[in-house]
Amino acid sequence: MPTTHLILALMLFSLSSLSFASDHDIQLPLTKQSAAELIQLESHGKILSVEQSKTAEKTFFLIKVLYDNGEIRLHYLDASTGLPPKPTRD
Repeated sequence: MPTTHLILALMLFSLSSLSFASDHDIQLPLTKQSAAELIQLESHGKILSVEQSKTAEKTFFLIKVLYDNGEIRLHYLDASTGLPPKPTRD
């Protein structure tokens, strides 16, 4: 379900940028700041930290979020797409 919300949010951001600039426009590739903003909008939690990780091909962000119920969750985003990374097959 969170992935659905993220995809919906990205679609809305894309549509809004076609017609007018908005305070919530997300530009790709993501930065630490825009990754945190995107997850905060999706989760409504408090962002505790954002870590950047790079491989030879990709940049990823690991965002740690504190929810109102005290739960801490980790969210991963691909900087180039703004979406959670696809699982790799070995």
